[in-house]
Amino acid sequence: MKKKTVRALKQPIQYKRVTIKSIAQHMGVTPATISKALRDSSDISEKTRKRVKQIAAEMGYKPNLMAQSLVRQRSDILGVIVPNLRISFFSEVTRGIYECARAIGYETIIMVNDENMDTERKNLEFLLAMNVDGLLVNAVPGTDNNDLFTVIRERGIPIVVYDRRINEMDFPSVTIDDEAAAFEVMTHFIQHGRKDILFLGPTKTLTVAQGRYNGYRKALTQNRIPYCEERIVPCEIEQEAAKSSMTEILNSGKVPDAVMCIGGLVAYGAGQAIRQAQLRVPEDIMLSEFGDNDVVYRLGVPFITVDQHPYQMGKEAVDLLSQYIKNKNLPYEHKIVDTKMILHEVG
Repeated sequence: MKKKTVRALKQPIQYKRVTIKSIAQHMGVTPATISKALRDSSDISEKTRKRVKQIAAEMGYKPNLMAQSLVRQRSDILGVIVPNLRISFFSEVTRGIYECARAIGYETIIMVNDENMDTERKNLEFLLAMNVDGLLVNAVPGTDNNDLFTVIRERGIPIVVYDRRINEMDFPSVTIDDEAAAFEVMTHFIQHGRKDILFLGPTKTLTVAQGRYNGYRKALTQNRIPYCEERIVPCEIEQEAAKSSMTEILNSGKVPDAVMCIGGLVAYGAGQAIRQAQLRVPEDIMLSEFGDNDVVYRLGVPFITVDQHPYQMGKEAVDLLSQYIKNKNLPYEHKIVDTKMILHEVG
């Protein structure tokens, strides 16, 4: 009978972090010598500097970026807070941010607040701990985190807000003219014979929604169309919330002939409700949204969108932030990105 061969399990490879101290021990010199050589200090000969760098590379040494940033008092990192990466508008703004940041020598840490105050606070605290050079923020509606924004400002970390302003606080910003964009959409509705127009979304808590609501009302006034409180339907910026609100309106029998939605997810939910009610878009109800969001295309119906040029918004936000990093005493600037109303057909 053959004896079974018992094979010893291979021990997992132990990865030990290479430090300045371990390089010094390997080379038989002091940690101070290694540190100075890696920093190209003139105290160390060129020959020794080259040798230290060669050994450090062979040992797999990676510098401690956090420690370096504390010494240099800059990290070359920008913190970015975005509400929701599922929405193509925010994804495209973010792409504009990190590509343009990298082009001028910055890396980015991108965090998502999911429209939640607590999550946003954790995002901000983490980015503070990472010693970022500046922040690009699309904030959650409300004022719960204004105390933390104040702390960040007092620490000298520049903040630029994009798309939305922060409630009851002033920071440099890159946004669109929401009121003018909404007015243009409403004018298009009215020119096509629509007078019973629904406004779907928040009207007070979200700064962009306030502007769009103002544009809605301004268009009604200028065209002498009576304002109807029943046609203002607040809802969360979520597909299911919009679908539920729109379904309730349609079931009431008071069917509007156009709907201004404050964003893509709202338009998608409203469109689903309209289609389930076997109503036609745009013949029965015209549909509009802001952001040119990919999700709305899934409805397979024509719709109107306000293209906010998100990539350009991201680029301009980085450009503006870089100015405040260089000079924190500059007066606050508020940039407006041009918009374009687009009529999307099917196919």
